[in-house]
Amino acid sequence: MNKKANSLIFMLVATVVNIILLCLFFLVGLLVLNFIAGQWPDSSLIPALIMIVFVGAIVLSFFVYSRLVKWATKKFDLEEKMDPLFSSRRNRSRDRMD
Repeated sequence: MNKKANSLIFMLVATVVNIILLCLFFLVGLLVLNFIAGQWPDSSLIPALIMIVFVGAIVLSFFVYSRLVKWATKKFDLEEKMDPLFSSRRNRSRDRMD
């Protein structure tokens, strides 16, 4: 496999892991919210709290995702095995001239 293919596979796997983390944190947040708000089932704050849990799950999953990517990059020396997927056109024209 070439470096571009390695980069693409890593990005796809990392995206799936990020979505799984988001779902996991959202479900845990909903369970905690259900436990806490179960005492007041008719509260009008429940939809707002669900939105807060959702935004919190997004922030937490992004934080954990970025830490996991940094850890995996260092542990498996991925900088040597991957190539940037997107590069500016200016850089490509320089590479052709050299």
